[in-house]
Amino acid sequence: MALHREDVVRAAVGLLDEVGLDRLTTRALTTRLGVQPGALYWHVRSKSELLSAIADEILREVFVPEPGREDVNGDWAEQTGAFAHRLRRALLAHRDGARVVVGHLALSGAAVEVAEQGLALMRAAGLTLSEAAYFGDTVTSYVTGFVLQEQAVSPAAVAPPVRFEPTLHPNLWEWQANRPASRDQAFASGLALIIRGLRLS
Repeated sequence: MALHREDVVRAAVGLLDEVGLDRLTTRALTTRLGVQPGALYWHVRSKSELLSAIADEILREVFVPEPGREDVNGDWAEQTGAFAHRLRRALLAHRDGARVVVGHLALSGAAVEVAEQGLALMRAAGLTLSEAAYFGDTVTSYVTGFVLQEQAVSPAAVAPPVRFEPTLHPNLWEWQANRPASRDQAFASGLALIIRGLRLS
């Protein structure tokens, strides 16, 4: 059976999910595909190109509507929020997904479509091209940074929470008592703050 680029990328994504970015090697990939190492280079010229293809494949999932939000046709704020949630979901769906996208994304394929759609949405809302570009970068950086932190923490490495004294650290104590109960809630709260900032600008 002939090997196609799509087969290589799909297998690489599967391998990433199993072993993580640090153990994703071309040798391991050729073993999974059952081919000689040279066979890969007909489809991807280097590991860097392979990782860019994986990043692009992960980003394609951003175009899949989030469950329960399939019909988001509201204003720019609602659509921006929906995009951010889809991006986070796509990154979290793959082991080290944020590291791959942040470190290896080439401005091609799905990345171009994401960028163009975001710019068009913001400009339709009345922003200049420069404002739209910076806002899009801010939202994307927030999502990727948030997921980088989520994926960097090993459950076994989580330390017991620090207990603050209300008299010595009143702000930290109050925040600890009232902060969002889940990462989903924390993400949504931070995103809402960013979007509200643009509304007020």
